[in-house]
Amino acid sequence: MNKSPIFIREDDVRRLLKWEEVYEAVKVALMSVAQSDRHTSQPARSFTFVAPQSGILLTMPCFVGNYKLACLSTEQTYQTLACKLVTSFPTNLTRTPALPKILGNIFLLNPDSGALEAILEATSITAWRTACASLVATQCLYFSNTLRVCREDVILSIVGCGVQGRIHSIGMCTTFPFTEIRLWNRTKSRATELAQELQQLAPHFRNPSIRIGAFETLHSCLDNCDVVVIATSSAEPLIERHHLKDNVHINTVGAGEVHHAEVHQDVYDVAKVYTDHWEGARTELKELKAEIVGLVGEVLHKQKPTPSTGITIFQSLGMALEDATTAQLILEKYKMSHE
Repeated sequence: MNKSPIFIREDDVRRLLKWEEVYEAVKVALMSVAQSDRHTSQPARSFTFVAPQSGILLTMPCFVGNYKLACLSTEQTYQTLACKLVTSFPTNLTRTPALPKILGNIFLLNPDSGALEAILEATSITAWRTACASLVATQCLYFSNTLRVCREDVILSIVGCGVQGRIHSIGMCTTFPFTEIRLWNRTKSRATELAQELQQLAPHFRNPSIRIGAFETLHSCLDNCDVVVIATSSAEPLIERHHLKDNVHINTVGAGEVHHAEVHQDVYDVAKVYTDHWEGARTELKELKAEIVGLVGEVLHKQKPTPSTGITIFQSLGMALEDATTAQLILEKYKMSHE
């Protein structure tokens, strides 16, 4: 008789998330998609539009095989068959009681039989894996080259202090020794609130003495910065070439309908652009007027060189493989904690 699927709620997911472990799981996903072999399959996500609620259902299936998660202290090789279902219903915010605009679940299936093994609520996994993709990109496109990291002060600028701006701030400061983090949001109070939260978390950061500030203007936030995260829903460009010095790395999360709307064309004209997977890029970045140099995974595999100078952009799309490896990690930890 088949066992009932394990259901892992959001509270348990949050309890089991650790930055260094999710970083590793996402790195595995980014490297896997850059290998052209039968162990990875990930079609472009599909969009189902729901009227009259103006809702969207995103379907994100994938398979990844023959990988390890060293953080689990086991030599086990994993095979993960997964599908993430995400809904986006803007009217949820006006309901009584209100619901999140975006809801998601990850379904893990037995790769031998196809039987459903687990369902994981995906809000925190989505946020963390998105941030960790930016962390991996920042490590391999910026910090891995000593020619780019040549100052005592390394400044991080966060543009947009919503869900992704917040989780990127925490992940970046936990992982890298930034000396300063600057925050900017159209509504300054949100940046101020995030600054206060980061002050409380600072003892746990890589550099506990990091300077933290909310900035009045976008120009002052970006002036002479080294690494940028832009995570807004803006349909108009916010970051322009005159805001940036000549040697900076940008992680653009693209929370709006157009992934590349946040950064001005004059930045793309001089930047080296990288992304996470080609299938998504061909569908969702087809209007981007810039050459995509390669995948982050290709840089990790040394199939593409690590950039030594100039402006680099990680055009983050998010992909099912990141959800799959992170969900597999959480499932394994959940089972260990219930043995």
